[in-house]
Amino acid sequence: MKRIVYLSIIMGMTLCLAACGKAVSSCETETEEIHQAYVIEGEQPESVESDVITVLPEKINVALLQSSNTEPWQVMQTESFYMAFTEDDGYHLNIVDAHGDSERQTELFHQLIEAPMDVVFIVPTDPELIENYTMLAEDAGIQLFFLESGETNEMDGNKARQLLEE
Repeated sequence: MKRIVYLSIIMGMTLCLAACGKAVSSCETETEEIHQAYVIEGEQPESVESDVITVLPEKINVALLQSSNTEPWQVMQTESFYMAFTEDDGYHLNIVDAHGDSERQTELFHQLIEAPMDVVFIVPTDPELIENYTMLAEDAGIQLFFLESGETNEMDGNKARQLLEE
């Protein structure tokens, strides 16, 4: 009898712990990437690798080089870029995430220059490291837009598209 009671308590505790995760984002939109993850309180969310950079010659190739994509404002910014720069409107969008790593961001920026992109929007992790590549990008004819990081300074996709079309 005691074993059944102990087993019941253990099973109940296990179920309670399993239900302690919370949704980071469960927004499903018609984007190329659906952001869904469950994270245990206090742990970092698992990142999805999105390093494949593609170019379509008949489209305007746009890239968003994110510093990271773990904060709610960053996820919203990413989603808004997917909605603003659609292929139906003549754009081809690449969104790459540096996961908060400055060296990774400079490597991704170099890959975007080599691709080459027509336009790159950058949310820099370390502006000084990125500056080394700005001349290369400008020499390649790539338009660069530096975006400030932070929830209050975020630029959504619609504002970015308006900036591009000016």
